Amino acid sequence: MQRRINELKDHFIVCGLGDTGRYAVAELQKTETPYVVVDVSEENLKRSRDLHAGMLGDMLYVIGDATEEEVLERAGLSQARGLIAALPNDKDNLVITVVVRQRFPKMRIVARSADKKFADRMMRAGASSTVSPSQIGGLRLASEVIRPHVVGFLDQMLKEQGGTLRVEEIEVDASSKWAGVALHDLNLKGQYNLLVLGMKNAGATSHADLVINPPDNALVPAQGVLIAMGYIKDLQRARQDSRP
Repeated sequence: MQRRINELKDHFIVCGLGDTGRYAVAELQKTETPYVVVDVSEENLKRSRDLHAGMLGDMLYVIGDATEEEVLERAGLSQARGLIAALPNDKDNLVITVVVRQRFPKMRIVARSADKKFADRMMRAGASSTVSPSQIGGLRLASEVIRPHVVGFLDQMLKEQGGTLRVEEIEVDASSKWAGVALHDLNLKGQYNLLVLGMKNAGATSHADLVINPPDNALVPAQGVLIAMGYIKDLQRARQDSRP
């Protein structure tokens, strides 16, 4: 298994396979995103496999303490694209954030945080984003009451049996064949069955710079991002075709 991990590049590391981490892993697996799990307990690995029967059977993992840099290196930290710190203890997730950010200033780090004061500390320590399970749960409860049909639509999308339907990002670099081309000329709906929901221009630094529901005559920005909804296989095909 270590040989397979060593061969990975641009993968994600998930620290902790508890109540939060295993759902993150299930989503990575379903979207065919390469990842490695780090957990101190083999029992957690067995429990997760039992709960997600048939989905996590080929999971790559490292047994060890994710707050230790040497353990993260065994998970391919130097070649990783990003990291999810999902340990149950906020202090441990803060330590992971500090350790990784010191070595990799540009790596995307998303950390679980149950306590807001730790979320603030994690952001100051270099986390790209923090997620509160309690906050997400509360928003879900409110949404079930206010907009049940929207929630039903999103649930159906996540549970789609005929294929994995998702809202994903397609990065367009400066040398891409799509850079500077109008959306109507690309015909992403006809060619890939994709629905373009948003577009972010090169150099944009905040979510406020996101263009929602761009018009058909909008030009795809070089070094920008398209946000589109479609099946994973179609999204992967579009990413491949957008490259030089």
